[in-house]
Amino acid sequence: MDPRRATGLAVAAAVALLSSFPLLLASSGGAQASREAVATDLAWPVSFVFPPPGPFPAGSILYSERFTGNVRLLPPGGAPPGSIVANTTVFADGEEGFLGIAVASDFASRPYVYAYHTYLNTTTSGPMNRVIRWWLGPTAPPGPPPKEVVLDGIPANTLHDGGILAFADDGTLFITTGDASMPGNAQDNASLSGKVLRVRADGSIPADNPIPGSPVYTLGHRNVFGLAFQPATGVPFISENGPTENDEVNVLEPGRNYGWPIGTGALGDPRFADPILTYRSVIAPTGIAFYTGNGSPRWTGSLFLGDWNFGNLHRLTLVGPGYRGVVGDEVVDSVGFAGIIDVEDGPDGDLYFSTPSAIYRVRDSGDAHSVDPLVPLALAAVAVLVAFVLVTWLRGRRRRRPPPLPPAGGPPP
Repeated sequence: MDPRRATGLAVAAAVALLSSFPLLLASSGGAQASREAVATDLAWPVSFVFPPPGPFPAGSILYSERFTGNVRLLPPGGAPPGSIVANTTVFADGEEGFLGIAVASDFASRPYVYAYHTYLNTTTSGPMNRVIRWWLGPTAPPGPPPKEVVLDGIPANTLHDGGILAFADDGTLFITTGDASMPGNAQDNASLSGKVLRVRADGSIPADNPIPGSPVYTLGHRNVFGLAFQPATGVPFISENGPTENDEVNVLEPGRNYGWPIGTGALGDPRFADPILTYRSVIAPTGIAFYTGNGSPRWTGSLFLGDWNFGNLHRLTLVGPGYRGVVGDEVVDSVGFAGIIDVEDGPDGDLYFSTPSAIYRVRDSGDAHSVDPLVPLALAAVAVLVAFVLVTWLRGRRRRRPPPLPPAGGPPP
């Protein structure tokens, strides 16, 4: 065999061995969490929150039902599905419907619950997304909770509606939107699609938004379905769905452009903010949450991410300035193809996530399934050794090859 071909085969073998590292690292994190069902037989709890104690008992869960438009209350120990505390009419087709909900930190004194939903706009005769809020405190006279529109005019479509809400420490409301299957609008600041938006609790525009008079906070997004604020810095992180590759985790900076539809993943272009983590094969990332509890000390400070395609719960270990370095991504639990929708940090020191039919509580099981730091180094050494042995053996065979037979009728020349 030609030496160059032998070397090529050896290198290929080494690369094949090295390429198994990510599989080892990913699979090694499985089953690190113990899981307990909080409520089952639910009707698509797309989003859920733990309201501060006040109108409802501590530890209560408020959650949205995607197809019914119901906000349900599930008190601690209460029987699922819980009582209906608010309702709105929804238009649900494809990814549309009743999506995110949120409450502010002052919920005890101002008990508003905020919601993102799709409705049929009578002016356009088509679907539209908007943010509304209900007052869940006492009313005079008693009756259904009053409903107000916070922000309207968010484009809707059967695909890419975003729809996640969360309050920042300063009391502003962040709203994620999708491109509504109109990719070009993600680059148009006159459109609310393909953006992360920021408004005050009453829907007015904060004076320090990047564009005066506009709710647009960032642009260039395809479909954002996860939003959480880093506890130490208050900076928003998002999960974003790519097309056929490059699902992303991004850190938001006001006014920055995140690239869609010009490209996905790390573009290396100063015009665009690059993700801190990219999944080359799509997993359809959903809810994210920073874990701040004390029930699972090894998890404290980690960013947890759900995925829809495989139903995995990922634990991301972040380091460095602004917590932008991802040094670990391990799957700590999985519900398979049931899919994970929302992930939340619970007030009781545990982590929670929802699927289309249930809400679960998870905590670190204490099992050490992570890879020893020396394992990748050992595998790399083995790969180099394999390449060396294979090259030596193939070249040795070439040297030991018998000489060609002499031509018929005489000795060799």
